[in-house]
This record gives sequence, structure tokens and C-alpha cells, in this order.
Amino acid sequence: MYIVAHIGADAYGGAERATVNLLAGLQARGHRVLLLTPHQRVRDPAVARGLEVQSLHLGGDVALHDAWRFSRFLRRERPDVVLLATWRKIWLGGLGARLARVPRIVARVGLSTDLPESFKYRFTVRRLIDAVVVNAAEYHAPFVEVAGIDPSKVTAIPNGVQVPARRAEPGAVRRELGLPEGARVVGAVARLATQKRLDRLITAVASLSPDVHCVIAGDGKLRGELKALTRALEIEDRVHFLGHREDVGDVLDALDVFVLCSDKEGIANAMLEAMAAGVPVVCTPVSGAAHALETPEGETAPGVVVDFDAGSLAEALSRLLADPDRLRAMGAAGARRARERFDFDEMLDRYEAVFALGGEG
Repeated sequence: MYIVAHIGADAYGGAERATVNLLAGLQARGHRVLLLTPHQRVRDPAVARGLEVQSLHLGGDVALHDAWRFSRFLRRERPDVVLLATWRKIWLGGLGARLARVPRIVARVGLSTDLPESFKYRFTVRRLIDAVVVNAAEYHAPFVEVAGIDPSKVTAIPNGVQVPARRAEPGAVRRELGLPEGARVVGAVARLATQKRLDRLITAVASLSPDVHCVIAGDGKLRGELKALTRALEIEDRVHFLGHREDVGDVLDALDVFVLCSDKEGIANAMLEAMAAGVPVVCTPVSGAAHALETPEGETAPGVVVDFDAGSLAEALSRLLADPDRLRAMGAAGARRARERFDFDEMLDRYEAVFALGGEG
């Protein structure tokens, strides 16, 4: 199968990382994969994963010449499947792929707020897209209802996760940062973007014991604003901004608790990677959280869901950090849950089924 995918985002966040992981997995299974993106931030990590990458820009809604150029490109390439991985680009991407008569056009949707509420998106989903994949089961019914389409056209496929590779010896990131022996560390791997609400995490850390440090791996336009907040709260010596890191496994090794404090998500790939690495999770009640963390009665939960406020987050972190035995049990439960519910090969199987004519439903 020949798969052409397009990522239009100008940042390499969790959704983009998940798409690159998906494409690399499909390529490893013998499919031909070509990724189109105009942005170097996406190109570099994709090339590092061994993907073939070319530059192709899809502009705003009225840039019909971009759709035509995309169509001409696809007519030359003749792929079996086009995968559109950026919500704002499914209109032009879907139009170009439909004009090129691509056999199968699939949209991958990663945020619970990405709903076809306008005429443009409803038309796109109904007429230009053959199948939609959402990454959380809770998102399936709302998407179908808003789009007004047959439920079989939308498939919920959770992100598959692999244990993040380790590049260094245990404790390397803590030593790099000069953290005191015995320091307790919470943190996140996230773009420094508004929806991630890392200000909520920083505010929570300010109310915790002085021996609690915070590690934030990721970059973005809010870096200056978030650093200013640490200065205002007088905790700049306890909050460590690492910038973009590819050694996610080593970053997670430094954490006692992983925090997801977003206002909105699909199902966060970073949270799943933390679980796979055996790191306990505290998260806000975003889409996918319940599915990822729900636990049969009598078993240890891999994470805790808290309200959308810094006080609730601080209270949960304080309780967990005071209970090392519970943290160890939660970490083991998270690793087990990631294996059982978010298996990477199972995700590939399901995407292959959707890409094949007929899909899954």
C-alpha cells in the first residue's frame, strides 16, 4: 500500500509525534510512506525516523490553488491512501485528494474540540473524506452527531504506544540539572502552548514543599511568559525548562509523577508514553483520560484525574509524593495498562483496516 500523509501544523507536538510514529510503524510493515509537510520542525524528526519527506504547503480556506497543486502532485504519485493529519487542512487536502481520485481519503483527528461545526467542515467530512479516525472512544459519538454522518464512517483508534527509548544511564537528566539527592520531581512533556495550561502546573508546584522540583520538556511561544511566572512565584530555581527533547525516555526517568494539565486533548500521547515507562500520572479530565486510566475494582489505578484548577492538582501531587509505595504500584499499573490497552501493533492493524476499502466502523 502506498500512503501519502500531510501534516500542516507548524509545531511538533503530541499529535504530530503520534502521526510520525504511526507512519514509521506502517513503513516498517512494508508499506510505502511519504510525508508532506512545509515545516522544518516536523520534517527533522520525521527524517530522523527514516521517513521520506517532501515539502508541500496547504494554505488558508480560499487557497484553492494549493488544493489544485496538491491534486496534480497526487495524480503523479497515484497513492492508495491519503492521510490528512491536521484538522485545519482537511478542507483543502480533501478537495485536492478528491480531484485526484485517490481511492481512500482518511482524516486523523486528535482533539476533542475538532468538530465539524461549520458548513465547510461538515461538507468536507460528508463529501470529501472517506473515513475519519478519532483517537478517543468518547469522541466518536459527538463527532458523528455534529457531522450528521453514518457512525461507520468514524472509527476510534487510541494511539498505540511504545516504551520510550532510553539513551543514557538512569538518573542522567537529574544529574544534568544538578537536582539535590532525594529531590522529588514532577513534570510534563508538552508544547508550551495555551491549551496545555502549564501555568496550572507551575502554580501548583509553588504551593508544594521546597524539595519538589518541576521539569518541563518542550518548547513554544509561551516560554517567556511561563518563566516570568516562575519568577513571580519565586520558584525559578525549582522549575527547569529543558526545551525540545528527543530523549523522552530519559526525561521520564527523572520524574516521580507525570502531569497532564491541559484544557483540551484527544488522548495525549505524552501521557501514554509516561504510563508505558512506568511513571504515575496526574491529569485533568480531558478527552481520553477516563479510558486510559479507568481501573477495575480492587486494582491500582495508573493515575489520578483532578479538576481544572491548580489547587486540586497541588493536593493530588502532595498526597502522591508522600506515598512512595503507592507511586510504585501506580507505575507498574500504568506500564501494564499501556501494554494491554494501547498496543502499538494493534493500532497499526486497525489503521491498515481503515485504509483498506471498506474500513472498520
